[in-house]
Amino acid sequence: MGDNDDMTTTKSPTRLAGFVIAATWTFCAMKLTLMAVMAINFAYASGWLPSDFSYGAFGRLVGFSIIGNLGVQFVAGVLSLVWIYRVARNAQRMARYSLPISSGWAVGWYFIPIGALWKPFEAMEQTWKASLSPTGWRSIPTPALLRWWWGFWLAGGAGGALIGGLGRAGVNSPALTSALLVVVSGLVVAQCVLFNRIVRRLTDLQAAAVDVRVFD
Repeated sequence: MGDNDDMTTTKSPTRLAGFVIAATWTFCAMKLTLMAVMAINFAYASGWLPSDFSYGAFGRLVGFSIIGNLGVQFVAGVLSLVWIYRVARNAQRMARYSLPISSGWAVGWYFIPIGALWKPFEAMEQTWKASLSPTGWRSIPTPALLRWWWGFWLAGGAGGALIGGLGRAGVNSPALTSALLVVVSGLVVAQCVLFNRIVRRLTDLQAAAVDVRVFD
């Protein structure tokens, strides 16, 4: 593939990144709301609230918070996966298709059991490195930002799996479930904040590369 062809097919992810950042910040706000709601729910389940506390209206708020989180999470997740595909595809074109993980698998690995524990990280890692140096990407060190992001991602996923496992095991403890949801929500918020930093930085790198190629 020639330079001119590569130049015209590499697309700036800037506009898409704006939607991703807006959606993920909205998701963070919803998660923070859920944290507050679950903290109150924990206090109620633990018997710390006044005896005249009315749970009826609050229970509906709990339900709305959970449903709202799921809805915003779906939108933010879809947009994030589209962005991941875009920047991975750009990186492949910049590196002359020499990267080991394709743009399709940069997204697909999120849905593969076991492999989802590390392959999406490797895909993001190679995309980041190739965006910095398309020909010498293997020698680029992995930034701590990516490691922290993936660490919080795994921790949040493990917490969610624990909550699901307790439910399947028949453990019915509203206080425990509420406490775990507070912790998991905090981990997810941290992961989202770090992911937004990755989106901003990687988008800037690729947008600058596209501009350089246009005017080179």
